Amino acid sequence: MSPFFSVVVPTYNRARLAAAAVLSLLGQTERDWEAFVVDDGSTDGTPEALARLPRDPRVHLLAQRENGGQHRCRNLAIAKATGRFVTFLDSDDMYLPERLAEFKKAAEARPSAGFWFSNAYVWRLDRVVGTLFDPARELPQGRVPGHYAVGDAWLPYVTTNVAVLREAFARFGSFRTDLRILEDTELYARMLDGGLEVGAIAAPLSVRTLHEGQITREHGRDYRESLEALKNSGAAPALFEERRRALAEEVAGYMLKSLKPGEARAFLEAELGPAAK
Repeated sequence: MSPFFSVVVPTYNRARLAAAAVLSLLGQTERDWEAFVVDDGSTDGTPEALARLPRDPRVHLLAQRENGGQHRCRNLAIAKATGRFVTFLDSDDMYLPERLAEFKKAAEARPSAGFWFSNAYVWRLDRVVGTLFDPARELPQGRVPGHYAVGDAWLPYVTTNVAVLREAFARFGSFRTDLRILEDTELYARMLDGGLEVGAIAAPLSVRTLHEGQITREHGRDYRESLEALKNSGAAPALFEERRRALAEEVAGYMLKSLKPGEARAFLEAELGPAAK
């Protein structure tokens, strides 16, 4: 009998963090799951650290000989998944013990929803600094436009907190390997545009870790990939232009926070023309 969840855990050169992530999965109160931990060609002892973890027949360790990126790891695991829902756990994050149980309860209560996400605690500098979003925030649920997946103005998700009906990947495809950082946003935009309904859980059910070892942000690339996601979200031309301008202002804000005011000014002038002032 197929499990309720297939948990996808990609990892690369995160021996200590990946072991903690898998331990948080083994500690789940909900037991109806399988997991695919995909090592993406690590060179720091990650395979040895994973091999020392308690043995569990539900956990399948998959090794890639060469580093290919988290999107390739996720696609490999999804192709092997048999669960009703595919859900994700980045190897530098952790699940709280009730994470899978609460997702299952919510999904069974609203079977029409095929895209679920929850809140999370944010861990930075060795302490919890807040939550991903205000638990009192009103979130759109049910059938929503595809562009709601782009940016966090409507749906403040990160992939560690997401669960998607496995059959949705057969309908809409997998993560694009030509995108570097927003391949998840692009895929979810297509899924929502295609009618996949949204369900949101306000409670924090995982720990989202921010640290220096994460992918270096290239704001221009992020903007271009956001536009690719927006293009494939089904947004009408006028809405596309409105959202494009909003994304440009958002990216310029990130540049300013990175202490790059000259780069922010040049970016806005290039994207907004005279309106940049």
